[in-house]
Amino acid sequence: ALPICFPVTIVARKYSANVGNSASTVFTLTHNLNTRDVQVQVFDNATYDTVECDVLRPTVNTVEVSFAVAPSTNAYRVVIVG
Repeated sequence: ALPICFPVTIVARKYSANVGNSASTVFTLTHNLNTRDVQVQVFDNATYDTVECDVLRPTVNTVEVSFAVAPSTNAYRVVIVG
């Protein structure tokens, strides 16, 4: 006999923030999702185009994004889902 499966509701948790200050190239975001298993997407706030950058997950509650050139004030939006 096959086991009976019941639907499971899973709710994704999300954190988002604007980054950029015309000086820094590295930004640490504290998402408090208690996991390194997160998806990170960065996009341009003006065009909504995806931005390629380096992403690190140094702790279960932080993500670090870094850019080759310092983005202008609030130029990018970072969305973290976990």
